[in-house]
Amino acid sequence: NPEDLIIGADTIIYHKKRIMGKPKNYDDALEFLNSLSGKTHYVYTALQIINENNKINKSIFDKTVVTFNTLNFKDINYYINNYKPFDKAGSYGIQEWSSIFVKKIDGCYYNVVGFPLAKFYLFFKDIQKWQKTK
Repeated sequence: NPEDLIIGADTIIYHKKRIMGKPKNYDDALEFLNSLSGKTHYVYTALQIINENNKINKSIFDKTVVTFNTLNFKDINYYINNYKPFDKAGSYGIQEWSSIFVKKIDGCYYNVVGFPLAKFYLFFKDIQKWQKTK
């Protein structure tokens, strides 16, 4: 429907010059989490916003810096087997049990969850201003 506002979002992890998307299986998840253990990584979420009638076609993104505690195999294994993070970039969902993996965060928490809410809100306010001036 050309009147609708369409919003798409996706998240990736960037660590050691490597992009980590969603793990394919247990082994991928284990490898991702072991790699992030005790280290700092970057979480990027991109949003695409489209509205045909108002000629809106805009991309925005946000970056959050996340540092993990040193993880042990028992905790990683428990998390993968019980929370099945195969639909999560980097193999973790900060809003789940794996929040205990996080030592510190610099930036938007909701960006790590997968939707940079504050940045989207500011963009949405700009759209509303723009539409009122038409």
